[in-house]
Amino acid sequence: MKSHFRIFLSLVAALLLPASLLGPAAADQSIKVGGTTNLAPLVAQAAKDYQSTHAGVSIAVKGNSSGAGIAALKDRQVDIAMSDVAVNDADFADTIIGVVGFAFVVNPDTGIKNLTREELVQIFAGKITNWKEIGGNDRKIVLIGREIGTGTRFVFEDKVAKTLIPIQIESNASKVIDAVAKTSGSLGYAASGFIGDRQDLVVTYEGVQPSPSNIRDHLYAFATDEHLYTLKNADPGVTAFVQYVKNDTPLLRANGVFQ
Repeated sequence: MKSHFRIFLSLVAALLLPASLLGPAAADQSIKVGGTTNLAPLVAQAAKDYQSTHAGVSIAVKGNSSGAGIAALKDRQVDIAMSDVAVNDADFADTIIGVVGFAFVVNPDTGIKNLTREELVQIFAGKITNWKEIGGNDRKIVLIGREIGTGTRFVFEDKVAKTLIPIQIESNASKVIDAVAKTSGSLGYAASGFIGDRQDLVVTYEGVQPSPSNIRDHLYAFATDEHLYTLKNADPGVTAFVQYVKNDTPLLRANGVFQ
């Protein structure tokens, strides 16, 4: 009986102790994500959904560029880097969440419905300067794209053509599409998930439409795998969120990422 009473007193004493003397409590977790603007809206929505069911987890997502995200991860400024570009770094763990296709968009007044790789090489080298030279209307070609360091620009120059002349730079895919829609004779490129209701601007590339099935099956050539990079020794909470994003197939598909 006395032993039970002593146990009872010990429990009461423990309850009266300051929290700081009871050992560490479960800590809240803050996760920082940076990188390509092509994935930022998707990952931001995933973060919102994840936080709603994971109390104490705070996730901040900043879209800038693939290069900026990779550099920030290397410097331990973010926990996750979103990238359109594959990188080989011994400190990184790579999770491929799907494939994204990039659509070529032109202003309707160009009269163009398809572009070939050879035509694009000549256009971005400044050797073809008017759409009438490749069967379109008599309009001067205006090039609109992304800055050096972005994954979109890297993928374009790796898979399609080098940019050898000055072009109009826009900060993200949505702004590229808006600029093309209002600029006579213009041509740009953007991740297909951002096209939305401006399908009238999209042309085929090498005769292939940037449709979900063509992108997923690698029939459409202007496409790339999308990566979420973490450090190899990343906190389990970070890797859990990465897997959450990868497994949310409906959200990925809604944002133009196909598995």
